[in-house]
Amino acid sequence: MPKVKIVEETDYGLYLWEMPDGSIVADDEKNYLNIPARRGDKEKLKLLKDAVISFGIEEGRPVFLAGHRRVTDEEYEYQKQRLEWGLIPDELDYGAARDELMNHKKGLIK
Repeated sequence: MPKVKIVEETDYGLYLWEMPDGSIVADDEKNYLNIPARRGDKEKLKLLKDAVISFGIEEGRPVFLAGHRRVTDEEYEYQKQRLEWGLIPDELDYGAARDELMNHKKGLIK
C-alpha cells in the first residue's frame, strides 16, 4: 500500500485547542475556540493558551489547520447556497478556483 503524505501549501491558518480525547474546545453553539495565525507564531499560541486557561482548562494542546480561516454564520449560509448552485462554495478558495480554471482549459469542464 502506498504511503500518503499531506502537502500543506500555506503556513497561514487557524490554531484550535484539542483536548486529550480528540475533541475541540467550543461553546454550546459549536463555535470553536480559535485564533488565526501563521504556523509556529508564539505570540498567538500564548494568547490561545491564556484563553484556554481562563476557561479553567489545563490539559490539551494547540492544533494547526493550514489554509483554514474563520467564517461567519452569514458567510457559511452563503457558501451552502453557492454549493447548491454548483459553484465553489468559498469564493476565497483560490486553490479550488485555480483547479477549476485549469480543468476548463483542459476541456474537462464546460
